[in-house]
Amino acid sequence: MKAKKAICTTVSLIVLATAAVGCAGTKEPNASKNVNQGTDNNNAAVDNDGAANTGDKVKVKFAGWGDPSEKQVFDQLIKDFETKNPTIDVEYMHMPADYVGKMNTMLAGGTAPDVLYVPDGDFGRWVSAGLLMPIDNYVESSNIDIGDMWESGLKRYKYDGKKTGEGELYALPKDIGPIVLYYNKELFDAAGVPYPSAENPMTFDELLETAKLLTKDETGDGKPEQYGMGPAWWEGWIWGNGGKILSDDRKEFMMHEKAATDALQFAADLRNKHGVSPDTRALQAMNDGQMFETGKLAMMQQGRWMVPTYRKLDFDWDVAPNPTNGQWDGHSGSVGLGIYSKTANADAAFKLVEYLGGPEGQKLQSEMGFAIPSFKSMANSDVFLQPGQKPEHAEVFVKAAEVQKPGPWTNLPNAKWWDTLNQNLAQVWDGRKTAEALMNELKPEIDKLIKEGNPKLFE
Repeated sequence: MKAKKAICTTVSLIVLATAAVGCAGTKEPNASKNVNQGTDNNNAAVDNDGAANTGDKVKVKFAGWGDPSEKQVFDQLIKDFETKNPTIDVEYMHMPADYVGKMNTMLAGGTAPDVLYVPDGDFGRWVSAGLLMPIDNYVESSNIDIGDMWESGLKRYKYDGKKTGEGELYALPKDIGPIVLYYNKELFDAAGVPYPSAENPMTFDELLETAKLLTKDETGDGKPEQYGMGPAWWEGWIWGNGGKILSDDRKEFMMHEKAATDALQFAADLRNKHGVSPDTRALQAMNDGQMFETGKLAMMQQGRWMVPTYRKLDFDWDVAPNPTNGQWDGHSGSVGLGIYSKTANADAAFKLVEYLGGPEGQKLQSEMGFAIPSFKSMANSDVFLQPGQKPEHAEVFVKAAEVQKPGPWTNLPNAKWWDTLNQNLAQVWDGRKTAEALMNELKPEIDKLIKEGNPKLFE
């Protein structure tokens, strides 16, 4: 999930923004075949390389997005894959902009590539429409050690015909992108404020007090030159406060309950009541990422995908756990590697998925710095931790990946309820309505959308 550079998990999520929220979340606005032997879907016999026995090469089309550095990595991965699988040619379709829009058109027209990036925010819609191929049988015969993969990364690509998170597996995670707190160490030093703990999350009260100490309004005009805290990635704050977004059976909207509205209101109060977080007007002039990079923002929530960019900054920075009112919590975004259900080259397609989502592909992506590998053992090694490079406490990402939940946009195949919620949240962010009032107002409408959009869940 790079799910915003998600909106997410990765650089990818930034390109997708809200469409692939998977990765990044929705912070405040302005912010059954054997893999080695079998038959292909066109019933032609295939050899162990997935190529037809006629001796012809199999062509596999693969689509994804990403910035130039990510494209460079995947160019190299594909070259290595083709060397090791000489009977398979890969056509890499790099779509740096409007990936979801273009892929929706291709899927609708029956022209989708064999292998494709699957944003976790779009997985439910695509799988429930029969556009993705189940891969459990392939995985069982592969070299992929499922037991070594993050459970929260795998579960978001499962579907049982009614809801996501259970049932058959339809994609391997390309990455996982938990949300953590980035902070500017030099601003903390200048204000004489201790750094956040890398072991224990700040409580909301501690976050507010720290943000106040790091907010500077030298002119007293209510327009700080420096803010203490960036816009909230509020989903994790609700869970971290003991609240729920949906009921456990996913049939009911639960953000009207006190634990949820309190967390949401706290996020809004940081900007409207306490003035320690930039409001909409301030973010129109300079977004939170730009503020952080220019030393005008002391703390902000982001994913691992920002690390390569921030390693180029001329000030020292580090990461800490996502603030909560209890134990570690929060949400993560992700991007999956799926296979088009109508592919004529299923065996060869899975070989590519296995390579990119397996140890070799994950290692090279991790060495770039922007992704947490899908394998826990690799994440706990120097391949990912990269001692001697920023951030100093890279283990924060590992712990976050271990405990954080898939973003709520992944919970149901039809996510219209989620879109409606986010379309209305500006009323809280700009102070027009309290969180309690808006959530109680929206509950009947969102409950209706959940039921109408996901009827199989209620059968």
